[in-house]
Amino acid sequence: MSTILIEEENEELFDRLPDSILLTIFDKLQDAKSLSISSSLCKRFHFLTTQTQHISLTITPPKSHKSSPNNTNRNQFIRFLNRVFLKPFQFALRQISKWNPICMPIPYDTQKKSDSYNCSTCSYASSPAQILRCFTEIKELEIRLPSKRNVGGSDSLLKWRAEFGSQLKNCLIVGGISLSPIHNNRAGEEIENDDVPIMQRMTNEELKLRIVWIISSLIAASARHCLLEEVIKEKKSLSKVVITDDIGQGKCCMNGEQVEEMRRNFTTKMPGLKVKMWFASELELPEEGCVMKGATLVVIKPVEEWSKADDGGDLVAKGFGIAGDGKEEKVFDEVARELVKLERSYSLEMNSF
Repeated sequence: MSTILIEEENEELFDRLPDSILLTIFDKLQDAKSLSISSSLCKRFHFLTTQTQHISLTITPPKSHKSSPNNTNRNQFIRFLNRVFLKPFQFALRQISKWNPICMPIPYDTQKKSDSYNCSTCSYASSPAQILRCFTEIKELEIRLPSKRNVGGSDSLLKWRAEFGSQLKNCLIVGGISLSPIHNNRAGEEIENDDVPIMQRMTNEELKLRIVWIISSLIAASARHCLLEEVIKEKKSLSKVVITDDIGQGKCCMNGEQVEEMRRNFTTKMPGLKVKMWFASELELPEEGCVMKGATLVVIKPVEEWSKADDGGDLVAKGFGIAGDGKEEKVFDEVARELVKLERSYSLEMNSF
């Protein structure tokens, strides 16, 4: 009897918590999957989770189903069970899925339907807009995508950050071939000389690799921009959007003005771009105690947004801001700061596409 009374008292005390405190808790939780599971607990939670303003969504790729002769009979038996026993419950399952889409597994057979998302860089069963349709008051959204591979190849070090409005505003790319600690004697020489790194000429093979980096990064950034179209049209309160990947290589971001611009006039076409590139075959980074070989900095903007006084330093000053202020981000930020000091740079222009 006493146990029942204690449970009733605890339940009453919890129910007395105001909605504002619960909303604060849900905002701290952020994870869309956890919030969707919480919304299934009771009607009050379901109502409050839809008002969460800060959402973080991690998307996983669909599982591949490879058939083999050994499991053909097993698959036929499973289909028979589904047809006989589960068909009467399909209507109920569809209704639950509509109410709480993240909690329900998505059948492999439905991946080719119109609600799936599939492009050259990422593929998964449900679009972010479909998953987030229950959250009506989102202000800040972070989406983390799966990455199939490193854009620059397994032997390359590469990071990029792109900003979009209705189209690309700018893109910053920093990369290298390898990273190693500075030896003590070399660190001493660096301190004594304190010289600005020297601009070296690239070989044809080195230039080809950098062109691949540029094109691959722009394609990845453009794909993420397209992914946001439906979300931004539906979520009128959005003021900040960030899309990253699970290895922290690329980041596509938008502020409130850029989100509104995209909502008014979305286009998938890349404008004419001007590219500036700095290169050092070997660059010492005294702040982080590293040496990067093949260090490269690329700044990309629409042609009309470049000016004679603009050297790309504004983008370098912003840094990458991926996964906090870890050592890896500091290394790439130092590479960008050192390379932008070089007087010589490569320049090229790309037509709109």
